[in-house]
Amino acid sequence: MSNTSGIETREIADDDLDNVAGGLSVSGSLNGLTATFAPGPNGLPILTGGSVKSLSLTVSDIPLGPIGH
Repeated sequence: MSNTSGIETREIADDDLDNVAGGLSVSGSLNGLTATFAPGPNGLPILTGGSVKSLSLTVSDIPLGPIGH
């Protein structure tokens, strides 16, 4: 059994995003990041795999309005 909480999602209209004063506030944390890279074209590394133990992301300052409109 998983010990994680559910995720609530909602679509946000482009007009609502355009009217956000000062832009969005985004914060988060990452724990246990592992990544593997391989040489790519022109010597640039290409991400070939990885994992994350835990991730937290918060986005705020979006006026969502009433539910179900």
